[in-house]
Amino acid sequence: MKIMLILFLMISFSIEAKVCNLSKGLSLKQIKTLKRAKKINRLGLNRIILGEKVYKIDILSTEDDQQFIVLLGEAHIKGPRSSFMGKQLTKAFKLRMLEGIPKDEYDYIVRNIEALNNALGWQRVVARILTFNFFGSTISVAGKNGLTFLAGYNAVRLNKKIIKKAPTKTVDDIKNLLPKLLPYTRKGLNLPLEVGEFLTPSSSDAYILKARNIRMTANLISYLEDDNIVGTPLVIIGAAHNKGMMKLLEQDGYKRCDF
Repeated sequence: MKIMLILFLMISFSIEAKVCNLSKGLSLKQIKTLKRAKKINRLGLNRIILGEKVYKIDILSTEDDQQFIVLLGEAHIKGPRSSFMGKQLTKAFKLRMLEGIPKDEYDYIVRNIEALNNALGWQRVVARILTFNFFGSTISVAGKNGLTFLAGYNAVRLNKKIIKKAPTKTVDDIKNLLPKLLPYTRKGLNLPLEVGEFLTPSSSDAYILKARNIRMTANLISYLEDDNIVGTPLVIIGAAHNKGMMKLLEQDGYKRCDF
């Protein structure tokens, strides 16, 4: 019976993940950096409060390995080692796609939902102090380097400076702006995953995870259909989004790679 159980688990695993030719979509530097990030474990008080792992990494590809996607699920509160690794990851990938609640939804949360507002504000600050984490998320690190479209703020930023005021509320807005701004993407291109139709925020999982996973996945696929957006994207999200987004991407023909 034990042998049968082991065989069943092996078969289940082989169905769940496929062997991909990672070299078709990722450089050796990118693969090495992802493997280093995957190995980072928290220590001491941080491990007790926030869990063992800092990064959850899933790599997906199309059946022919012509397009890859890297889902980098992170804990947004991190210490020095993982903060340094976040910088290395953003340097390794020139194409990045970032989770981030759009301005109109953020404003709604501030006005109407105290629990979510606290989680976005003072509670996160307190958690950083208690766990000696004075470093921003990989999302914020990426947004400070390269060309960044600020979702719903009608602005485009280069490194830390706003260089253009223009609509940034939909994927089409961003696609229309991008051709003229491509010369500014040498240090990287940061595309917002959460643009488009307003989602009424709530403190339920239906909004926090499910509805936003659907929106982020749809926008991710839409970006990759644009000829001006090439390469393997580093999709930087909260680790809680990995599972749901991976299932949605599998419905679009992507398979999780054995990594």
